[in-house]
Formats: sequence, structure tokens, C-alpha cells
Amino acid sequence: MLMWFNKTILNLNLSSVLVLAISLFLYGSNSYAESHLEKAQPNKTSNKFTLWQNPQYILKSFQEIALKNEYKKTHKRILKWQQPIRYQFNYQHLKKNNLVEKLFNAHLKHLADITGLDIQPAKNSVANFTIYLTKDKNYADIIKKYTGSTVKNLEKDSHCMGSYKTNKQNEIIQADVVLPVDHDYSRGLLVSCVVEETTQVLGLPNDASWVNPSIANDDSKIELLTGLDYILLKLLYNSEIKAGMSQTESQKVLKKEIQQLMDNGEVKNAAKTVNSKGLYQLVN
Repeated sequence: MLMWFNKTILNLNLSSVLVLAISLFLYGSNSYAESHLEKAQPNKTSNKFTLWQNPQYILKSFQEIALKNEYKKTHKRILKWQQPIRYQFNYQHLKKNNLVEKLFNAHLKHLADITGLDIQPAKNSVANFTIYLTKDKNYADIIKKYTGSTVKNLEKDSHCMGSYKTNKQNEIIQADVVLPVDHDYSRGLLVSCVVEETTQVLGLPNDASWVNPSIANDDSKIELLTGLDYILLKLLYNSEIKAGMSQTESQKVLKKEIQQLMDNGEVKNAAKTVNSKGLYQLVN
């Protein structure tokens, strides 16, 4: 996901950033979609579901976010990692920033817990996921030099970006994230950028204004993973969902897996579960 706003650079010290990040989370909206959805029916263990917890809504959300891309037409195939992820920080014209690394480390560990992926820092191995941390004035150059993105005016229209490469089997084999750190600090968007870009390069590349509550919704003020995001990640990395599956091939499996998540209480408890780990623990 790319985050779109006009840019103004301010100077904030580290303490201000911490306060800003915490305040930003507390201000985050968890409003739910009021359309594109029929009201869910209650199960035996709950008086009612929240709006997004309708199985059909979850299925449509998955197909919208996982099988499409906001910048190009796709063949609507499942994209996912099938190999361990080894990530590294690459500083470009910027000194080491412990706060930024702490945020990334916490969120990537959270993603590993949710998906079951082996995600670790690249210590004695070659990295296949690089996080470029730079300054706003160098943002365009880093995008061009390291990501190969062909999206026009990306550096002017975005606050951060992520990209990935796939093989012929639609397996993600490499990913990059670029953050202009000074800009994201000044706008209070550091947490959002960390969460959105690293989550989406796992195979949830699209944005949609009707999918809510979700970090894939640019119109919302949601900063951290929601219950719906948690369920989408659980579905994507279910072993029955294979890289390269078409929408038709995956739909039958998805319906079965969604029903299992409904029956075992994971959908009902998704928000509580996702709030128990990751960056939620740093801002509360």
C-alpha cells in the first residue's frame, strides 16, 4: 500500500516521535464498513458478529486485496512466500535509527506469528527482504535505484513504498520497502508505513476503500493490523492455499477455511488476538 498526501517536512526529536506514534495509534479509527455487506448471523457462542465477520464479506475482501493490484492488471493468482524470509536494514544517507528498527522487528515478528513464516534478520545468510531507510530528498533516487518501480511520480505522491518479485510459480522470492524517515516522522506516519508496507509485500498488494476495518483501506485512519487483516493473513498462509492458484481454484478452499475459522472462534476473537502482540504492545 502506498500512502498519499502532500508533503511538509518538520523537525522532531526522538521523544516527540515516540509520543506522536502513541498518540497516532490512540487516534486511529476502527470504524466498520456500512455497505457491501449483509448483516452476519450469530453463532452459538456469540450474540452477534460485527459487520466484517460475515463469511461472504471476508471472501470478497480476500479476493479484492490478495488477487488484485492497485497499479496494474493481474491474472488474479495467489502470491505468497514459500521460503524463509531474511531481512536487512540498508541505510542510505542516514544514520542508524534504533527506534525504526525496533518497530520493524516487532511487526515482522508479529507477522511471523500470524502466518507461520520463518522471518528472521539476515545475520549469516543472504537477505531476500531489504528495508531501505533514507531521507526525503533521496527518496526518488532510492526507489529508482533499488526497486525498479515504473510508477510515475511515486516519490511525490507517496510517503513510503513496497515492492516484490515473484517466480514463475507466483511465489514471492524478494521484497523491498523504502521509507523516507524524516518525512514519515514529520507526518506521524512511521507506524503506518512500517505496518502497511511490510504486510502487503507478504502477498496482499491491493488497496480498497470498501474493505474495512483494514490497513488496506487508505481512506481510514487505521494504523495497526485489525481483526480482518489477521484473518486475511491466516487465509493466505493456510497450507491449503497454494501460490499460483486462480480465483476459481482458491474460492472453494477459501470458503471451507473461512467456515473453519468461524467455527473455531478465530473470526469472533480476531481483534482480541491481533491486539495481543506486535506493535500494540509498544503503544499501549
